[in-house]
Amino acid sequence: MATLFIPQVFSDAINEKLGTTLKWGSISVDATSMVPEIKNYGDTVHFPKIKRTAVITTPVKGTPMTPAELDMSDSTATIKYIASPFRVYDIDKAQVKGDVQNRVIEQISDAMAKQIDTDLAAEADNSVFKTATATVDNITSAELQSGFDNFGDNVDTDTFAAIVINPRLRSKFAGMTEFVNTALTYQTAGNGIVSNGIIGHYFGVPVICTANGTYDSVKAECKTYIVKKNALGYVYQKNITYNEAYNPLLLATDISASSLYAVKLLDDTGIVVLRKTVA
Repeated sequence: MATLFIPQVFSDAINEKLGTTLKWGSISVDATSMVPEIKNYGDTVHFPKIKRTAVITTPVKGTPMTPAELDMSDSTATIKYIASPFRVYDIDKAQVKGDVQNRVIEQISDAMAKQIDTDLAAEADNSVFKTATATVDNITSAELQSGFDNFGDNVDTDTFAAIVINPRLRSKFAGMTEFVNTALTYQTAGNGIVSNGIIGHYFGVPVICTANGTYDSVKAECKTYIVKKNALGYVYQKNITYNEAYNPLLLATDISASSLYAVKLLDDTGIVVLRKTVA
């Protein structure tokens, strides 16, 4: 029986779509090419991370200098397993072509991306920097500035990946003078026009709006993150597993796509979490 999808094409399409649907992933280091192929659920993967060990010394005649040594710290994460099943009935099979196939791939990749993104957000919660906000469902420019203060003098704009917010806070940015007033020297035109989840820039830093991992449903509070570049990392299985099985009693074909992945906070001082409840 002919398959509904060509497995290799299906896997390639999922991988390509993941690259466009990941929100947290878009500001994280894709270390897939830097580590061995991940093959088993529950195993660990080692993320490469180089410690800062370079030092400055004053040479003294006749006295040998002590060289700094390359120190590769070990950063490990547990490999996780995700899968997404899909059923197509015979009565609908004739329609599964072209645009319909793209929609199936889009739904499956979106579901996978949401899980990976949520796990990246959970890793971000492990950051050592926390800043309290006054309320559970608001964010102010003053609170954001307090968050940036955690980085000391390491606040060059191009060292930041993004500010990540929950959709409930989008309207707060829309009403924030520091975000919408283009007369300010640090502000640019176009804020509020959403593209790929980016609603604009705050002091030159992209602001990404996503529901993935940015809301604590237990405490009913929003979480905002200020993220440095290279603070988060992820790896995923290069070849997504594709299975297709026909169920004659249902007159339907079951499709499943599965993948292995791992996420890791690479720099626990590279993210600030802003929320009402700070542990």
